Amino acid sequence: MDLVKIQGLTVHALIGVFDFERHAKQRLILDVDMVTDLSLAATTDDVNNTIDYGKVAQRLADIAENSSYFLLEALAKEMLDMIFSEFKPQKVTLTVNKPDILKEAVNVAISMTRERS
Repeated sequence: MDLVKIQGLTVHALIGVFDFERHAKQRLILDVDMVTDLSLAATTDDVNNTIDYGKVAQRLADIAENSSYFLLEALAKEMLDMIFSEFKPQKVTLTVNKPDILKEAVNVAISMTRERS
């Protein structure tokens, strides 16, 4: 299997459990690995035969912009569900980075992986 990757996609979302997090959208950085078969796209040179990473990126940004979750895990689940239903990869790993939340840390993040059975 092959891999379509999006690395370092910046989105903004209303996210967090603390009161100070509920007043303004925060910067999140997404990394997505989508496992799929790229052989038809490689042969045909046709974007319709691959996962269109531009469309994935736009849909992720839309979800983030319109969300209001407390947990990164809940936001990530909505994003993973969308990728699976709309883009049909075999497997997806999504990492949601929240770099601006802890002064003492460079980053905090969660990663979730889903695979078709």
